[in-house]
Order: sequence, then C-alpha cells, then structure tokens
Amino acid sequence: MVDGAGAAAVLGMAYQTFRNRGVPHEEGFPAPVNPGRRKLLYDLAQVEAYRAGRLIPDLPAPGDADDLLDEHETAEVLGVAYATVRKDRNVGRMPDAVMVHGLPHWRRTEVEELRATRRAHTG
Repeated sequence: MVDGAGAAAVLGMAYQTFRNRGVPHEEGFPAPVNPGRRKLLYDLAQVEAYRAGRLIPDLPAPGDADDLLDEHETAEVLGVAYATVRKDRNVGRMPDAVMVHGLPHWRRTEVEELRATRRAHTG
C-alpha cells in the first residue's frame, strides 16, 4: 500500500508534480483502495503495473481474514458509528492498530472477534 507521495515516488516524480499533472485522474491509473477518504491509499502492485504499462492486477476479494480495515470499515463491521471507533481507540477499547501511512487499521479477524465479544457482553 502506498499513499499519493509513495505512488509519485514509484512513478519517479515529485508528489507536487503527481498532483499538478492530475495523475490520479488519468485514464488507466489505479483507483484508490479507500475512495472517499481524506488520505487516499493505492495498491503498490497496481501502481507498479501502471508505471510499467502492464495490465493492472485485480485487488484481492474483500473478506479475507487478513484484510486491514480502516476506521470507517471497522465501524461498519462492528455496527457502530465511525465516532465510536475513534473514541474507543482513544480510550483503549480497541486492539492495537496497524498504522498504514499514518492511518490506523485493524485486521478483519480482530474486528470480528471484537464484534463477537461485544455481542456476548450485550446479550
């Protein structure tokens, strides 16, 4: 996974050039893996394929146990508001996050275990 600056580096250009040229909006450039988020992230293999002029590989199907979920996706799996995930993280009620370019993520298995635990406690 790379952020915009990382994608620019893979393409051999400065991040500002990447933005000014509108590379993320060019035809064929891979879509972000987290569309609509404040900090967009891209699949490294897809960016490298774009650079090489190869066919862009598909992303793995969602639902894998090792998927990393951001705060919004975690809230969806837990059935709570995004603000609840942020609050729970700040007060220590979430497992340790895996930081991806400064953004917290959790493994799907951890989130599903947390959901089961919470349901067991609320009956």
